[in-house]
Amino acid sequence: MTRVAVIGAGAIGGLLGARLHEAGHEVLLVARGRRLEFLRREGVLLSENGVERRVRVRAVESLEDESAPDHVIIATKTFQLPGALALLTHHQAAAFGLLTVQNGVEAPHLARLALPQASVFGARMHGFFELEDDVVRHAGVPASVVMGPDAPGFRDPEHQRRGADLAAILQRSAIPAELVPDVRPALWDKFLMAATIGGLAPAVGLTVGQVASDPAARAMLELAMQEVAAIAAALGIALPDDCVAAKLDFISRFPPDVTSSLQRDLEARRPSEFAHLTGAIPRFAAHSGVPAPTADQIIEMLRARGLVPG
Repeated sequence: MTRVAVIGAGAIGGLLGARLHEAGHEVLLVARGRRLEFLRREGVLLSENGVERRVRVRAVESLEDESAPDHVIIATKTFQLPGALALLTHHQAAAFGLLTVQNGVEAPHLARLALPQASVFGARMHGFFELEDDVVRHAGVPASVVMGPDAPGFRDPEHQRRGADLAAILQRSAIPAELVPDVRPALWDKFLMAATIGGLAPAVGLTVGQVASDPAARAMLELAMQEVAAIAAALGIALPDDCVAAKLDFISRFPPDVTSSLQRDLEARRPSEFAHLTGAIPRFAAHSGVPAPTADQIIEMLRARGLVPG
């Protein structure tokens, strides 16, 4: 039986932990505080397309007293990644597969630096997931994963074996998983959308679903996406030629009340992934030598609304 630790028991971590457990794998779902207490008492409450079920997954606070897992999936928010990696310090000499499913593009690199013995894979997870009133809600787009190393040309056989094994485990858990030789294009393709609309919507006081129908906001979004695409190209990341048009078309089909997790966190004044999404665009722009004036303007608008520090 494959032993999988899932660090982070929010929407994505809860879904993955439940699906893996239902497929017969030994799952450790790592959580803290009130969420840990709830999981121990109630299990994972999972609602998919309006149908709710309860999945009893073993929930723990730490992996220190546990034997080393075969694979680890880190499903925390991006700003929680250092704390998640610290939970693996006790097993840093062990060799296991490690999958990062954070937003942004830097998580697999940071994980490789922290855990050089692990076989690290970044992942882009597709789908709409939300934790609401302790219920993991998944509706609409079926869950799927694109995963792979963030270092093109990686040829280590053991690394490849662990990647193939982890992809097969996800497949058997009803989560289609594609293993690619270089995950950076997939991560940047998602970053292009998440980092732009996630910041723009709260900056202009609209929901994500309303941006596409507002001519001024949509025009600003298109410019911001074009900037990110140009930065990616300068960094050697090959995105599809139509990536901006495809994202705009995708967003135009959102219901008007849709918001992003970044928007919800910013407007609620909670810790957020801003520094790794919208706030990261100027940093990547400086590194690539490509200006990003629209991203700078969005950040200034967020500051003016008091949603990010001045």
